Amino acid sequence: MAMIMSKAIRRLLTANTILLSGCFSDGAPRLLESAEKELGTDGPITMHYHSAVYYPDEIALQGGGYIVGIEKGDPDNILQPDENLTFEQPNSTDKTVRDQQAAVHEGKIMFVSHIIRNQPPGSPERNCTLFDAYYRPAVTAPPVRDCTAFPKHPPKIASKDAYSSGWKGMALLQQALSVDIKSHSYTHIIVVVMGWNTVQEEAIRNINSIIRGIKHASEGTPGAFKPLVIGVTWPSQWNSPWLDPIYKLTSFGTKAKDADEVGLTWLGVLLGNTIPQANTDPKGSLPVIAIGHSFGARAATTAACDGPVISDGSGSRSSKQTVDLLINYQGAFLTDRLLDKGPDGALRDKCPRARSIALTSSKNDTAVKRALWGIYAGSEESFLEYCSVPSTLINCVKASATGQTTPPPTSGRRVTYINSDALITYNAFYTGGGAHSDIYRDEQGVLSWSLIKALSGKSSSLPAAVVQP
Repeated sequence: MAMIMSKAIRRLLTANTILLSGCFSDGAPRLLESAEKELGTDGPITMHYHSAVYYPDEIALQGGGYIVGIEKGDPDNILQPDENLTFEQPNSTDKTVRDQQAAVHEGKIMFVSHIIRNQPPGSPERNCTLFDAYYRPAVTAPPVRDCTAFPKHPPKIASKDAYSSGWKGMALLQQALSVDIKSHSYTHIIVVVMGWNTVQEEAIRNINSIIRGIKHASEGTPGAFKPLVIGVTWPSQWNSPWLDPIYKLTSFGTKAKDADEVGLTWLGVLLGNTIPQANTDPKGSLPVIAIGHSFGARAATTAACDGPVISDGSGSRSSKQTVDLLINYQGAFLTDRLLDKGPDGALRDKCPRARSIALTSSKNDTAVKRALWGIYAGSEESFLEYCSVPSTLINCVKASATGQTTPPPTSGRRVTYINSDALITYNAFYTGGGAHSDIYRDEQGVLSWSLIKALSGKSSSLPAAVVQP
C-alpha cells in the first residue's frame, strides 16, 4: 500500500512539474526576458514585481498617478565593477546608522527598476514610463512608451548601471511631481505601500481599493480629496513556486528585513528627498500622507522615521519632516519603533519626522500575533499596553463597524491608536491571517478619510485653486 501511495505521489509531483514548467516556459521568450536575465529578475516570482511593465494599462492606478517599482538584485548584476553604495552619513560612528548601512548592502540590494506614469481618467495620453531598466533597443515596441519623448524610445540602461540609474529615475519623478503640484489639480500626495507576499498586480489592485474607499468617504465634501497617488511596490515574496505555503512562511524573517531595506533605501529617498524637493510650490505645498499595511507599514515607518541611509552623493536628505501623516494599518513591526518608555515611565516619541501617526489594531488579526520577541503594532496586546495608561502623546480611540471613531481623531496628540476590533473583522478575499487584510472596504475608507481630515493639516474645504475633477 505504501509503495502504491509512493508511486502515486511521484506521478503527481512529476505531472505538477511538467505542468508548471509549461506555464513558465514553452520555448518562446518573453518580450523583456533578455533584460530580466541580465538584471536577475527572471524568476517565476521575481518577474511578477514588474508585471505593470508588461500590462501598463491593465495593471495601473485607476485615478492616475505613479507606480514606483523596487526590486532586488545581485550586486554583480546591477553594479559596475568596484562600484559601491554611497551613504548619507559615510563616516558615521553611530552604531545604529552603521548597522543600517550594512543591512542595505548585505547580499542582494534594492534598486528602482521602473517608474510608470498612469494617466488620469479621460486623458488623451497613454500610460508611459519615466524610467525603465527593462528597455532594450532590440525590442522594437516596448509595452510602455517613454513619457518624455513619445513616440521615441527611452535610452537603454545597461544592467550594471541599474542601481545608479535609479537616482536619475527619481530625479525625473521629482520633476514630474513638481509639474503636477504646480497645476493645482490635487489636494494631497498619497504614498501607499503594501505588505508581505503581495506581487505587483495584487498590490496595485489593493492600492486602488484603498484610494477608492477614501474617495467615496470624501464625497460629502466635493473636491476636498483629489489625491496625487504614488504606489510603491517591492519584492515581498521569495522566488519559489515549489514549497508554497511552507516556503512563504519560512520567508517571514527575510521579508521583514527586506521591508526595512525598502524603507532605508528608495522609499526613504521618495519620502525624504524626492517629494520634498518637488513639493515647494510657493502658492502652497500639498500635505503628504504615507499609508502602509503589514510589512508595508513597516517599510513606511522605517522610511519616515529613519530613511534614507543611501545617497547619490549630492548631500543629505532635503527634509527633516518626511510626512504630515503616517497611517499604519495592522503594522507588522514592534511598536517600540515609534514609542519608548523613559526612566520615569512616560512615553517618548521616537519618530519626530512624521508630524502625525495613526495605528490600527484588531483582535481578529492572527497574522500579527506571530512575533516571537515582542508585540506588533497591529495586535490587540499592543493597543492594550500603550492605551492602558493615559498619555499626553497618544490619543486612544475605538472604531465602529462603519469606520467612525469614538472619540473623533484630533491633532492634539502625535499618535492616534485605533482599536479596530469592530471594523477589521472579516477575512479578506484569498488572504490569510484572519482579518489581517480587511482594510479594503469602504468602511475602512471612512476611517482613513477621518484621519486625513483631522491629522494631515489639510482643511476639508476645497481650496480655490484646486481644479474640480
